[in-house]
Amino acid sequence: MGRRSEQGRTEQRRAELIEVTAREIARVGLERVTLRDIARAGGWTTGIVSHYFVDKRELMIATFRSRADRARERIDAAVSAGTAALPAIVEAALPLDAERVASWKVWLAFWGVAIGDQELSAIQLERHRTFAAAIEAAFRAEQDAGRFGGADAGREALRLVAVLDGIALQAVFEPERWPAEEQLAMVRAHLTQLELAPSDD
Repeated sequence: MGRRSEQGRTEQRRAELIEVTAREIARVGLERVTLRDIARAGGWTTGIVSHYFVDKRELMIATFRSRADRARERIDAAVSAGTAALPAIVEAALPLDAERVASWKVWLAFWGVAIGDQELSAIQLERHRTFAAAIEAAFRAEQDAGRFGGADAGREALRLVAVLDGIALQAVFEPERWPAEEQLAMVRAHLTQLELAPSDD
């Protein structure tokens, strides 16, 4: 029981550190964040941070992955509540509120340092492929329900990833031009256009 309790406390503290790190990255960017800043923001000593994460790199990777986990949790909750998978994914992926904007800032910061770094690039590629696969599965489910005709699900999944990424990037830097309703309207317009397109069959 003691070991299980200790493991629970460790997981809780790591989660707390990750949340503070995400907020700090969203606030000042990855390059300017230090372990000392994170410790100060959370009311801890630097030693506490170093006890749970070997270095800034390990904490950064954990924070990046946690944002993807948070998006998956949001999708699962929406689907459990009755939302179809495709709209659930769209709403989880776009920066529609402050929490999702912060997640996008973490992702963008990570992408910047991943260039030229084999390990970080591999982590980003894994996330991209997992996300595209989830969209493809959701797209096929829509086709089974009679939407999108004989469109190539794999190709359209990649195209939707590009649409979502493009909208999100603009929304993070120009939020006044890209409120939540405009982001969603743009994606709906894309999907409607696809649905109305003549079939290749």
